[in-house]
Amino acid sequence: MEDEYKEVVKEFYKVYRPLQKRYSLRSHMHFSAYADGIIEIWEYMGETQKKRICKIKEVTEIDCYKRAIEHLKIYGREKEEKENKRNTAVAV
Repeated sequence: MEDEYKEVVKEFYKVYRPLQKRYSLRSHMHFSAYADGIIEIWEYMGETQKKRICKIKEVTEIDCYKRAIEHLKIYGREKEEKENKRNTAVAV
């Protein structure tokens, strides 16, 4: 269990950190002993909170991180697609 936790947290930050730097993301996490957890990730512009990327609520921390990873991967793909379309439109 501990190894799985370490791996999923490592994977989360592997996905999150590059997106955090590129798109000014911030996260809020809360886990308690009462079997509930939450991860929220927001897009910021300067110090202003703009758009919530995801709000994950799960019973275990591991499940929370796994779902957050899925959401971050989707978010990253969508942002890249928008940028590629924008760059293609400018080039034409």
